[in-house]
Amino acid sequence: MYIDTHAHIFRANISSANVVRYVPNYDASCEQYLANLKEFNFSYGVLVQPSFLGFDNSYLLQALKEHSNLRGIVVIDPNNISDLKEKNVCGLRLNLIGKDKPNFDDYKEALEYIKEFNLHIELHKELDKLLFIIDDLAKYNVKIMIDHLARPNKDTFKLLDEFNNYKNLDINFKVSGFYRLDEDLAFSKDVFDKLSDIFDIKRFVYGSDWPHTNYESKINYQKALDDFLKVTNDKAKIILQDNAKELFFI
Repeated sequence: MYIDTHAHIFRANISSANVVRYVPNYDASCEQYLANLKEFNFSYGVLVQPSFLGFDNSYLLQALKEHSNLRGIVVIDPNNISDLKEKNVCGLRLNLIGKDKPNFDDYKEALEYIKEFNLHIELHKELDKLLFIIDDLAKYNVKIMIDHLARPNKDTFKLLDEFNNYKNLDINFKVSGFYRLDEDLAFSKDVFDKLSDIFDIKRFVYGSDWPHTNYESKINYQKALDDFLKVTNDKAKIILQDNAKELFFI
């Protein structure tokens, strides 16, 4: 059983967020994603709310209702956690690229719900600023998922050593989006090797990052998987098959 824990679906030219970095001019439909899962022998997929759709999780939630092999990660207004309670929603995403550090007191109700029902909070942030966010989040004692191997670049690579200070936290990593790490696959392998020296291999899950927004001309589902196999080598099987089951209620 293979599990893809990171993909996006959306319709062309639709944005619901107040501030966006990018709005795709093409459809990435649920049907297209399901076809990828079938072609590459994945049994389950996880839909992650893209930043440009803001708090409007309706397209994602509809897909979860229609397909039992899909799970979801939503983005919410901290004053309204109803989408977090929908069936097969496994976590809350904070996409903080280019944004200020959040005040987690604003998310108190959401974090209490996440802890009680064993969901997780997913962080997408540049590494040099991510560590401060983890510091703030630590007191809430929730599971943490970090997108795209924490997104270091070659200047911030040494900061990965700081994760030795967080080994007592329930931190997990998505092995995904290598093209977002200085577009250097060898560097991505160095990052994976460093993190997997610090954390048990059970803390890593695979994500295709389909449809690879902003990198559509360079990456497809096949190449994302091929690159993952090159980066993880003999550790690929456990990452693809087993690690995601508990985190995504499979």
